[in-house]
Amino acid sequence: MLNNKDLREAHLITRGNVDGLVCAALFLRHDPLCRVSFVTSPSAASSVLSKDRHSREVYVVDLAPDECLFSHCEGRDVTIVDHHPLRCPPKGRASMVIDEGRSAASVLAGHLGSEDAFDPLIAIADSVEFMETPLMEEVWSEYGVKRMVREAKVLDFSWRANIKDDVFRYRAALRLSQATWPSDVPIIWRRFLTVQNERRWPRAVSLVKDRMRRIGDIGVLELNGRDSLFGFGTRALVHVAQKQDLGYAALMHRREGHTSISLRGLRPDGLDLGAFTDDFTRRHGISGGGHPNSAGARIPQTSSYRLIRELLALSNP
Repeated sequence: MLNNKDLREAHLITRGNVDGLVCAALFLRHDPLCRVSFVTSPSAASSVLSKDRHSREVYVVDLAPDECLFSHCEGRDVTIVDHHPLRCPPKGRASMVIDEGRSAASVLAGHLGSEDAFDPLIAIADSVEFMETPLMEEVWSEYGVKRMVREAKVLDFSWRANIKDDVFRYRAALRLSQATWPSDVPIIWRRFLTVQNERRWPRAVSLVKDRMRRIGDIGVLELNGRDSLFGFGTRALVHVAQKQDLGYAALMHRREGHTSISLRGLRPDGLDLGAFTDDFTRRHGISGGGHPNSAGARIPQTSSYRLIRELLALSNP
C-alpha cells in the first residue's frame, strides 16, 4: 500500500506574502526538494507543525512565535527565523535567529548564507516590509529606483490575484530560487497583468475611501464575510489613511465568532503596536502580536471597539 505521508526531510513554514515568497525562494535554493507550507498566522503554523512528524529540518520563518507555536517545538529540532521582537520565552530545542530592522528574507539569507545574486530579491522584501536597509539602498542605487519599484510591484501584485493559491506561490518561489527577476517569471508576470487589467488596486482604494471611518487619529475599516478589498487588504487602507495624515490604520474583519484586526502605524514615533496587541489579547483576546508598526490580533467581536478605544487612549495620553 502506498504511504501518502510527506517524507521530505526539510520543511519551511512561512507566510504567503512577498517576504514569504522570497524566503521560500531562498530555502528552495538551499534545498530544492524541501517541503514548503504557506500560512497566515502563528496559530496556523502551529497546526502545520503539529502534523509534521517526519521532517528532520524544520524552519518557521516570519511568524512571531507564541506559546502555542513553541509548545509544538518541544522534543524536536526547529529553527525559528524572524524579524519580529520575541515576546515570549522560547521552549524546547528551538533555535532562535531573531534580527529586527530588516525583512525576514534578509534574516534568513544571512543565516543560510545566500549568494549575491539574490540581493535584488532580498532588497524587494526589505522595501515591501518598509525596512530601509543598507542592502536596499545599495541595490536601489545599482539598478535604479524605477526598476526596483516596478519589480516589487510585480511580485506584490502577483500573489494577490488569488490569495488562496499556494500552488502558484510554490511554483513562483521555485522559479525565483534561480535568482530570477519577478518580471522574467511568466507565471508571476501573468498574475500581475491580471491584477492590473482588472483594476483591482484602484477599486480597492475607492472602496476604502467610501467606507473608512476616522476615529480620532485612526482610520478604521470594517469588513464582513462577503466584503473584499480585491486581495489588497491593509495595503489599500494604509494608502488612504496616509493620504489623510492619520497616525494609525485598523482593518477589522468579522468572522465566525471573532474579529481579525490588522493594525498599522503610520508615523515613526507612534505606539509599539506589537507590544500593544500582545498585551491587549492577553487580557481581552485570543492571540496577537507583531512589529512596532505592524501587528495583528484575533479577538472576540465584543472587544473590537475596546481595542480601538485603548489604542486611542495610549497614543494620546
